[in-house]
Amino acid sequence: MVDLTAFLSPGDIHLDVSARSKAAVLRRAAVALAGEVDADGVERLLSSREAIASTGVGEGIAIPHASTPHLSQPRIALLRLDGPVEFDAVDDAPIRLVFAVLAPMGAQALHLRLLAKIARLVRSKAVRTALLEASSVAQAFAVLAEQTATPAVLARGEYA
Repeated sequence: MVDLTAFLSPGDIHLDVSARSKAAVLRRAAVALAGEVDADGVERLLSSREAIASTGVGEGIAIPHASTPHLSQPRIALLRLDGPVEFDAVDDAPIRLVFAVLAPMGAQALHLRLLAKIARLVRSKAVRTALLEASSVAQAFAVLAEQTATPAVLARGEYA
């Protein structure tokens, strides 16, 4: 079982992000993911992946993702948009929640496990609603931790 909170901290959650286009969403995601990596380069990677096929998975969710040789560990960012944005999603619905993933080159298995975990997580209407209604970063992180953290992390209360 992969624990999203091992790669996403409260500082990686951004609420009420302003973006009015798919390109703006990808830019905001790139900046959120970049850290020590060049944000422009991350944006190019996300945009290149998006040109292959939309990562809008439906139900108001997008999971843009890419790989880079400049990381040793994956990074995940959650962006809750301040309004719906057209994203060419599979259900043609606009998105409000973005889980962006940047993984190290050569870590394809972990990259795919993270994407699968996120996809399973957001299938739950209760989780989507809780993330959309979270009044703080701490509350949004708690939703993710309760759904994905390992029992040891939950027992220590590290997500609170």
